[in-house]
Amino acid sequence: MPALVICGRRSRVGSDDFYYPSLLLLLYQLPWLCISFIYTFFLHPCPKHIRFPFADNFFWFGLMSLTSHAFMICVCIIIAHIASKGTIIDSERRILMPKVLQVHIIWSVLMFSVGLLGLHLYAQRTSICGQPHAVYVLCLSIAMILQVSFSFSFGCCMLSGVRPSNVLDTDTFPCATSDCEQNVLLNDAEELPNSDVYIPQREHWERRCHACCQCFRCLTCNLFGGAGTQHDSMSAVATVFARLFYGSPDLVISDIVAGYILLAAVQAHEESMQLEHDFPGLLHRARVKGEEKLEAAQNRLRKVNLKDTDSQWIDGAQPIASTLDASQMPPQLESNQAQRITTASALQAELNQDDPYLQQTVKNFAYHSKYAIGIYGWMLYVWSHPWRGIFRLAISCWKRPRHYIHGDNWVHLHQATLQLVTGVSPSDIVYASFYNSVYHPAFSIILDHAKQEVILTIRGTLSLEDCLTDAIAYGMSMDDTSKRWGCEGIGEFAHQGFLHAAQALYLNLELLGVLEMLYNSESDAVIAYDQLNACELGSYKHYRLVLTGHSLGAGIAVLLATMLRPRYPNVHCFAFSPPGCVVSPKLARKCEEFVTSVVLGNDIVARASICSAEELRDKVIDLIERSKVSKSDILKQALRWKKPQDLLFTSEEPNRKACQTAQELANYRTMLRRIQDAEPIHDLTLPGRLIHLKRSITARELGGFWVCCRPGSNGICCTERTDYSFGWSERQNFQSIRIARTMLDDHFPDKVHHVLQDCAERLTNG
Repeated sequence: MPALVICGRRSRVGSDDFYYPSLLLLLYQLPWLCISFIYTFFLHPCPKHIRFPFADNFFWFGLMSLTSHAFMICVCIIIAHIASKGTIIDSERRILMPKVLQVHIIWSVLMFSVGLLGLHLYAQRTSICGQPHAVYVLCLSIAMILQVSFSFSFGCCMLSGVRPSNVLDTDTFPCATSDCEQNVLLNDAEELPNSDVYIPQREHWERRCHACCQCFRCLTCNLFGGAGTQHDSMSAVATVFARLFYGSPDLVISDIVAGYILLAAVQAHEESMQLEHDFPGLLHRARVKGEEKLEAAQNRLRKVNLKDTDSQWIDGAQPIASTLDASQMPPQLESNQAQRITTASALQAELNQDDPYLQQTVKNFAYHSKYAIGIYGWMLYVWSHPWRGIFRLAISCWKRPRHYIHGDNWVHLHQATLQLVTGVSPSDIVYASFYNSVYHPAFSIILDHAKQEVILTIRGTLSLEDCLTDAIAYGMSMDDTSKRWGCEGIGEFAHQGFLHAAQALYLNLELLGVLEMLYNSESDAVIAYDQLNACELGSYKHYRLVLTGHSLGAGIAVLLATMLRPRYPNVHCFAFSPPGCVVSPKLARKCEEFVTSVVLGNDIVARASICSAEELRDKVIDLIERSKVSKSDILKQALRWKKPQDLLFTSEEPNRKACQTAQELANYRTMLRRIQDAEPIHDLTLPGRLIHLKRSITARELGGFWVCCRPGSNGICCTERTDYSFGWSERQNFQSIRIARTMLDDHFPDKVHHVLQDCAERLTNG
């Protein structure tokens, strides 16, 4: 940062983003430079029996191509050298970058002309002696033209068309260079308006969201819906984005990526410190044993001092508070935001794995997970079974249409998948709807005779309409809902999108009368028998009502279970990977009686909320400001390990806020704090009792980084689906987003299903 201004326009990249592109361009040109040198000085003479008036054109073309590549390589070296100078915010040390890029552009035009000349010489075969020479001229010309075309295409993508005058003028905001000055500014600043402050930004984000939805629909051939995104709820989604990304700190995408890498380095280092604090000598012992799991080393240490270790957790003592605040942490972990460590949940998990109720709950989750993934339909099934899944669906898709299964395609792929995954017969499906729109997810009602349960499963996020429901993340009062249906929630708040969807689903169930048909033998309600797999009234009143779902479906299931509980006291909800912003903390504690949630690993969705997103944004901006190495060195963090003190400034080091860009960032953060203070939002969290599934890792893996360098992975972003520990956890362990290579993979429903199956199998086998 800031964004590079070239040719009078603001680009999408910074002056330090050209390090790796210039190196790639250099590596591309080196072979052609060698080929040009060899052909020009060793193979250029024509055979003696062939003489043409213009035979020396080959030599002159080779000489021009050799000169072009040699000079371009020098330019690339200069660009890489300039791009590697200074920190992210210290753009003054890269002030020559626009001039060098202009030289690169001019020379690229000349190289393109040389390439066109080579094509002309190739077309005029009489001016080149011999077929090998002609092929050489053709290949070299195409190589130069492709190189210049790619460079210019990259340049066109960089230029966003926004002139520098349209970039946020941070000078209009008060300047703050210290926390003390920021507090003064916050007290003396003009009063911010109410939510109207977001109107220009909201309109901008609304247009952008509509454009993204349309592009996504075109790219996916409407496979993931999108027709229902022309909805009034888009303005609510735009308001959320306007709050998170209000204004412009003049950051580019690579700055954000570098900030994430810095945050991941800090979090990984804190995790090591936490383990070393709780179990002194643990990492050393584990590394001595090679690939021994950390849990094995922990067990050996507990045998020495088991009583002290257990009492620390039984008495409710909190693990060491790891923060990014300079006043509370060592210099290497200094920052302005608090950061909790979730490693403690994994340690506590191992201590209570022998809890019989916990083990039975894990088995119940493993059993009901088939319903949570079966409702996703054929797309998830093909994703999780890319080879055999296609053939299984092809064999079993020709199902007889059922009047109680709605919204399926003409080959009944959703019905086939639901039966394949859950193993139920069509007669056990009471109702299924695969229709999907904003606030109306797909759901099914299935009879499980083995468990004597009525399973109401709600599908998670699979379409653009579901994404809109997810993104309407502001807290909404549950007072009206509680008064209308007599449920818990007076004075509490819930996720606005989930609450609207739960209300719509509740009304849909009442309209169908399906629960009345199953549970009430004396019901006089109107029942839509023509849309249901009908049975006698009250035939299953002794069955327990179970609600389940994954992600979006889990959040809706929790609120729906809360609304249904006054009428069906035995209802229970199994929430798989629910978002971290479902209900307010007080209501979440009340839900512990009938809601149990499970979270896998570093799942980002389970930690996602507006509060955690704002915290993540503030941390990234702070770390970008405090970085003391170049962006290229930060990106190398993905391949080699460095400690945070090697990457970040501390309070004892020289003033890092002297440059103008640092002051602009400080002003931007001050503005964000003013907005947060003027319009506080309601705190939302995970519902019910929480089970955390934590992957067992080795000391070597803990010392590595979060990308593909860790051993034992099944891919760039995936990890094994076995050898997970589990245990009860607390909601405060999921208040902050952790940057990890599995933070997306851990949310996928098929992985959650397989991990739970492995845990249940290990419990069964002892």
